[in-house]
Amino acid sequence: MKMNRTITASLALVTLTLASLITSDANAVDEGWTVSFAEAKAQAAKEGKSILMEFTGSDWCPPCKALHAKVLSKDVFKAEAPKNFILLKLDNPRDKSHQTVEEQAQYRKLSAQYKVTGVPTIILADDQGRPYHQQVGYSGDPADKYVADLVQKSTILAKRNEFLAKADQAEGAERAKLLDQAIGLIDNELAISTYADTVKEIIKLDADGSAGLKAKYESALQVGEIKTALAEIQGGLRNGTPDEAITKIDKLIADKKPTGEGLQEILYLKSLVKFRSGDKETAQKLLEEAKAAAPKSKRAANIDEVLKNVFGAGK
Repeated sequence: MKMNRTITASLALVTLTLASLITSDANAVDEGWTVSFAEAKAQAAKEGKSILMEFTGSDWCPPCKALHAKVLSKDVFKAEAPKNFILLKLDNPRDKSHQTVEEQAQYRKLSAQYKVTGVPTIILADDQGRPYHQQVGYSGDPADKYVADLVQKSTILAKRNEFLAKADQAEGAERAKLLDQAIGLIDNELAISTYADTVKEIIKLDADGSAGLKAKYESALQVGEIKTALAEIQGGLRNGTPDEAITKIDKLIADKKPTGEGLQEILYLKSLVKFRSGDKETAQKLLEEAKAAAPKSKRAANIDEVLKNVFGAGK
């Protein structure tokens, strides 16, 4: 009986030791990270650093797991990244039992604000949370190269700040041009969604359109609004019918009267709906119209691939 108690006690000790080691390993990856956006901004302002936001799905996303294993958990990242960035982890795991309600709400808010559509997404932002670089996915780069590339991106922030400083000394169209140069360093869709006040000021400063900026940014704002509306229509396809989606798409065209990339996005989704409903002939025609609406856009290149690989066009 005494021997059994000794064995039981030893097994319990081993179990506790293993649990401690497992917990230690799990927490090691998160060492030096915060999960609070407010804390990250305050710390960044205090230390004169940028914020590195990692949007991730830690327990289900293979590229996220690879990024952690090959970069974020490595000594070079732990040693070098905190010299330049305040690290903010924004996780959207399947198992949310270890998260607070506030963390979950924060993820929903920030992923919408920064237009995060896939993980992992890394965003570099200033101490106010205004982004200056975004990268989606994990290319497989080793940790030392990955960290060096992120640090090099800080030059974008320096250039942005230089243009903003010059804009502070300018007026009218000249100020509009400098503001345009500042946010032009950033991904267009991200800039439109996170520099809304700057975009509105550029449009106001170029009210007569003489600098060509009013039309540029009004079009970009419309594209953003259209993409948001299309996302809602696409989400409704799960419970609705293709005909209902087409009706909503046609109403969007009538209401917005879009041209260029805005029209292209609408026609692209309309083609997808028609294809899924079995009307391949109409789907192809809509794709061709979509490409013609903005032939030099990023979406146009994607349309070319679909026309070639799905419809055999352009061979």
